[in-house]
Amino acid sequence: MTQRHMLTSRLCAFARSFLIWFFFVATTLNGAETTEFRRALLIGNEDTKLEAALKKRGFLISEGNISDSLASIPHNGFNVVYYRGIAEHRDGKWQLSSESLVAQDLINHLQNKNVARHNVLLFDLQNADDNSRKAFHSAVRGIVGSNHRGGLAVVNKSASDADSLAAQFITWLKRPESNLRDAFTKTSYVSAETEEPVVLRGKPSRPISSPAKLTQGVESGDEWLAPDGMNFIWCPPGKYVMGDPDFYDAQPVSIAIDRGFWISKFELTRLDTSTERMNAGGSFTYGRQPMQPAGALRVEILLEQIHKKKAPEGWIYDLPSEAEWEYAARAGSKAGLPAPIEKLGQFANFADRSLFNAHEEVHFIFAHREIDDGTAHGFANIGRYQPNAWGIHDMFGNASEYCAGYYAEEFTGKVNYHLKTSRDRGIPVLRGGAWCTPVKKLHVAYRTGYNGDENQPYSGARLVLRQGKRVTVTHAELVAAKKAEEAAARGKK
Repeated sequence: MTQRHMLTSRLCAFARSFLIWFFFVATTLNGAETTEFRRALLIGNEDTKLEAALKKRGFLISEGNISDSLASIPHNGFNVVYYRGIAEHRDGKWQLSSESLVAQDLINHLQNKNVARHNVLLFDLQNADDNSRKAFHSAVRGIVGSNHRGGLAVVNKSASDADSLAAQFITWLKRPESNLRDAFTKTSYVSAETEEPVVLRGKPSRPISSPAKLTQGVESGDEWLAPDGMNFIWCPPGKYVMGDPDFYDAQPVSIAIDRGFWISKFELTRLDTSTERMNAGGSFTYGRQPMQPAGALRVEILLEQIHKKKAPEGWIYDLPSEAEWEYAARAGSKAGLPAPIEKLGQFANFADRSLFNAHEEVHFIFAHREIDDGTAHGFANIGRYQPNAWGIHDMFGNASEYCAGYYAEEFTGKVNYHLKTSRDRGIPVLRGGAWCTPVKKLHVAYRTGYNGDENQPYSGARLVLRQGKRVTVTHAELVAAKKAEEAAARGKK
């Protein structure tokens, strides 16, 4: 082979390697396409075309009783409730007669008891008196508009086929990138403007199995919808290098994830940790809105509730280990951040220009002065930013996330729950950074510890579903074991 041919061959090989590297970086740094669970509860519907049109757009049709359906509305999803029937005003309330539902109670539940991105209520009333529709809309309009970012209520103006909400909704489903509210304003009674346009976003999520059953995923990014509406992403078995040489307490170590696991697509929200759900406490200083992460979580209270949370047969709920957390955060990438610096504001809520410029009592002089993530002081709603390559949101920024174990400077990738004495108290590990974290500490390998008994407003969490034994141990369990060990040692003397 001539020297010229050898040079040409090497250049071609280099070009192929570069293209492969570029494709890898582009796919991992730009993240995956956003997906959302879309669900519809159809009450009194007799229009087969409506159900078919919904399924074509990836909507899951709710089955079973209404109470269970309302309790399992998907997190950050697009939720539709369609009612066809009579509305009667009795005892000062509007009753949806065919289902013995109170309209105001239904709306209040959709406003405050779930974290859907959009809740759409379509009331295709069949009342003979058209004036009753006006009165009904007046009653529900204020409720929807007063306290909901994405609540939309629509009432038909007459019971004629021309004003059928089902027919109009089917037409909109052909162009779901347009604002749904606009599709009804000329023909129906419509509630107030929403904070953002009511549109479908990204691709529909396809659950790998029913909420009542859970299996292993097939490939990274597979999704599952839990009975309480939480979304989970499959992380397959694999190997990677954990840590980074730039951090003294996170020196690189080879890690093997022998068994795949499911990790929650979003951080735990205020609703997830509320008394109605996990009852895991948390501060109201930050995370006031249902769709924002739960802040100021005390790890011991959280662990007690996680250990009680019922999982599908063969699985357990838990906090991720540090090895699992970093594996999911990297999503196949070797990069320290989810995107180049100039694009970081699309992927994370951190100490950015808007925080630096905010007029706060504490001036965040460490905040980045060039990047803007669109959120200043506090948490952003879950799903506000782009996901990583496996479809997981907010692994970086927003709320710092607890992992299993206690912080130790010696970094092995294993879970550390060592107590020197029964009076000792370990410091829980936090990963991923928060809304006030500078870029340097947003790195995927950055580790820190914080006393979970104190009121730390930035601490949050996300869950994993794992086969096998639970990894986390409560402090009370550790102390009991240590006391037994100390007593045994004294007995030998």
